[in-house]
Amino acid sequence: MKINLRFNLLGFLIITFIFGSYMSGFCQESERITAEVDGRSKKYDVIETKRYEIIEVQDSPVTPEALKSVAEQAVADAEKDAAAHFNKTLWFSTGCFFPLIGPIFSQRHQPFMPTARVLGKSPEYVAFYYDAYKVKTKKIQFNWALAGCIVGAPIEAYLITVLYRATRD
Repeated sequence: MKINLRFNLLGFLIITFIFGSYMSGFCQESERITAEVDGRSKKYDVIETKRYEIIEVQDSPVTPEALKSVAEQAVADAEKDAAAHFNKTLWFSTGCFFPLIGPIFSQRHQPFMPTARVLGKSPEYVAFYYDAYKVKTKKIQFNWALAGCIVGAPIEAYLITVLYRATRD
């Protein structure tokens, strides 16, 4: 009975982890709020990171050409930062020790966004930077977790076979 209860609890935790963020009211990708400060209404963006950040939005007309150059610069900076701040050992070992769960976890894990890197930048730059950083980090996480899974799964299968044969004899 204890084993069955443990499997039920483990299944519940896994399902909650996978589908937890899709529950209504749990999180918003980004939200724009308007607040009155000193008699003037100001617009703020609430951006989801490990903690919520509120960034003031400045109403400035941006031409499509300028927006394209801002987007290209933000994406280039985000991809460079994602590769530089990535922990390969962590995600490879996650894939090795948890072959089936590791790659799934790598897709569900929200990377920490380096907020100091975007201080003083325009709201457009911040939006493009966060999107590109999240996409690039998740892609690298998945690739390293999958590599660990490919290495770890045969080793674990061999060890389980050896243990099974040892207990049978």
